[in-house]
Amino acid sequence: MTAELKAARHDAILSITLSNPGRGNALDPSMLTAAIETLSAVDRDDSVRAVVLAGEGSQFSQGMELPQDAPGRLQALESLHSLVDMLRSYRKPVIAAVDGLAADAGLALALACDLVVATRQAQFALTPAQQGTWATGGATWLLAQALPPALLAELHLDPAPLGAQRLHAAGIVNRLAADGRALQEALAWAEHLAAQGSASPQATELLKEMLRDARGQSLEQHFNGEKRRLAARRA
Repeated sequence: MTAELKAARHDAILSITLSNPGRGNALDPSMLTAAIETLSAVDRDDSVRAVVLAGEGSQFSQGMELPQDAPGRLQALESLHSLVDMLRSYRKPVIAAVDGLAADAGLALALACDLVVATRQAQFALTPAQQGTWATGGATWLLAQALPPALLAELHLDPAPLGAQRLHAAGIVNRLAADGRALQEALAWAEHLAAQGSASPQATELLKEMLRDARGQSLEQHFNGEKRRLAARRA
């Protein structure tokens, strides 16, 4: 069986499933391209109010399968970067449903989502030095925004995965689900968020923009952003 990206509508929710049977749902260039195209196609479709990203079966994604040639590897990494950036800046809420292992590039995709639902048995790992690929899609940067230095160092220096319960305590995982229930829990949460934002999808977009901006702003810059958004609303 070949790697593919599966997309399905659940009323106002779009689910995207990483599928690479027998390979731990490892990402390949075609999956990355398909994900970018799928998200782009529904970006301005207000009938889609939230997105859920999951892996097929009992795994999220074990990482990236890189082409053998150097130009192909670089192009694949750039596609991964584009997808991570798109998820972080997407105008609709995006929830990662993590079961099994989320490693390296797979971990980056989960971290790029707004919210993470993981089973209690889920595991998270970074192994760039051991794998020799370094194609983690910005996972180090994403983790550094949220984790204390000691836990960040442990994830990088010790290849043993960290369990979902530890990352839940650290604030990376929002909700814990029973084994095999991450996708169902994520879809239910997405439906709830879609209903909350049904009156104004634009308000959700502005809220996500404000949250992104706040991480790198001074308080004065944040004040100015509030004024700008208020002026735009009045206009």
